Amino acid sequence: MDLITATQMQEIDRRTIDKVGIPGRVLMESAGRGCVSALYGLVQGRSLRRVAVVCGCGNNGGDGFVVARYLVERGIETTVFLLGKRGSLCGEAWDNFELLAGLPLDVREVEEADLATVKNDLGHSDLVVDALFGTGLARDVGGVFAGVIGAMNQSGKPIVSVDIPSGICADTGRVMGCAVRAQATATFCRPKPGHFLYPGRSHAGRLSIVDIGIPERVVGRVRSSTSLITSSRVMDSLCTIADDGHKGSRGHLALVAGSKGKSGAAILCARAAVAFGAGLVSAAIPDSINTSFESTCLEAMSFPMPADFRGGFATGETEHLDTFLAGKEALAIGPGLGMGEGALDILSQAISSFTSSLVVDADALNLLAANASLLSGLRGRAILTPHPKEFSRLCGASVSEIQADRIALASAYAQAKGVHLVLKGAATVVAHPDGSVGVNPTGNSLLATGGSGDILTGMIGAFLAQGYPLKEAAELSVYLHGEVSNRLWEEGFRAGVAAPSFVEQIPKVLSDALSHKLSPRVTEHFSI
Repeated sequence: MDLITATQMQEIDRRTIDKVGIPGRVLMESAGRGCVSALYGLVQGRSLRRVAVVCGCGNNGGDGFVVARYLVERGIETTVFLLGKRGSLCGEAWDNFELLAGLPLDVREVEEADLATVKNDLGHSDLVVDALFGTGLARDVGGVFAGVIGAMNQSGKPIVSVDIPSGICADTGRVMGCAVRAQATATFCRPKPGHFLYPGRSHAGRLSIVDIGIPERVVGRVRSSTSLITSSRVMDSLCTIADDGHKGSRGHLALVAGSKGKSGAAILCARAAVAFGAGLVSAAIPDSINTSFESTCLEAMSFPMPADFRGGFATGETEHLDTFLAGKEALAIGPGLGMGEGALDILSQAISSFTSSLVVDADALNLLAANASLLSGLRGRAILTPHPKEFSRLCGASVSEIQADRIALASAYAQAKGVHLVLKGAATVVAHPDGSVGVNPTGNSLLATGGSGDILTGMIGAFLAQGYPLKEAAELSVYLHGEVSNRLWEEGFRAGVAAPSFVEQIPKVLSDALSHKLSPRVTEHFSI
């Protein structure tokens, strides 16, 4: 499912009106009606007596006027709060405002002095419709607009936002000064990145995608490089397991990981790779942790290598690595690797001698950041899986800069370095060298625990070993990794889930995906 930017949505609207000949007033009518459908989906049969519709003077406000008209026709006491002067309305917004004349509703032009009254009136409503700003918001919210947004949020009433919660950047999910916190949002034609990127996602509530009659041929002409990773896409991309398959046909993953004090990272990564379907997993580890690895991870084979006095990989032992890597289909490197000279030797040798696909995580990423010349050896064959702090070291931007525009920075890096980048975090972004980006909707705060990233690395490595292309290996693994945490959340867990519990859930989630039993998540669709 494509995610479109505010500029792309404006172009789609323009083409629909100018080229196809569907009037803007018709689109606005459909948008307002769709919002009413989403509104009733939120209240789920509960009666509505009073609804407040907060409108701006642009097209988003015009959609709100349509909503108000339909509510009045259903016998609901409706008040329209207009932030601005009616004389500043124009186009389709003015046309729909004029249709309110003669209807039994109250229209109030709001100024800063009216905020106390507005707050009181919102508190006496059953529901609030937010039609203040749409996807075109380009500057931070202040003044009376910020005051009214605060009044909506403090009203204690459910809020339905038109297109996107007012104050959220449609392209990045950033809060622009302040923003409405809605329980439901009705957007039009296609969702926007800001519906899924945090903090926008936490403001949007339940998302409905309303078909307002824009032809698919028009949408298709405005090419989007960003898409939502969906359950249907994941299930359709998975390869059927052959009845006569065996461990040799399921791929042999090489894992280079671990050091004294960090054996758990190697163990979790190896166990996750086995659980995710790799036929064989072999782990090159320092001999300082071999006993703990072999006694804990019965599913994988170990290849102990000389350790230094700190318990990490020793220097000057790279010939052993070449022997280990021979015959492996894919490589996962980094979890618990450490930052010593021996770890750098191992990483450098792996990049130069292993010519197949690999996934790079954790300490290996930090070594790459400190030794940027190694990156050229990864072009076209590597998946990097940084969290924001690791990505900050790689790209030079601050964590706050990265979090403010995750898609743009991840995509720029992936294209410049020729790698696939999994920028982890809430709404993980998966960027590819061809400029395409996938945004992941699965996952929750249960993943905020040590070891969850090591598990993802093992899952990606397993798919690479089984022959999946890098793009699919990254996106499918990220989605299913998040789905594991969703299942635990649905079982009632809210905290305290240790990483091994995630590994235990992987086979069930993978089996459901292979059997086309994954439930769709996040969005609802309405056709008008």
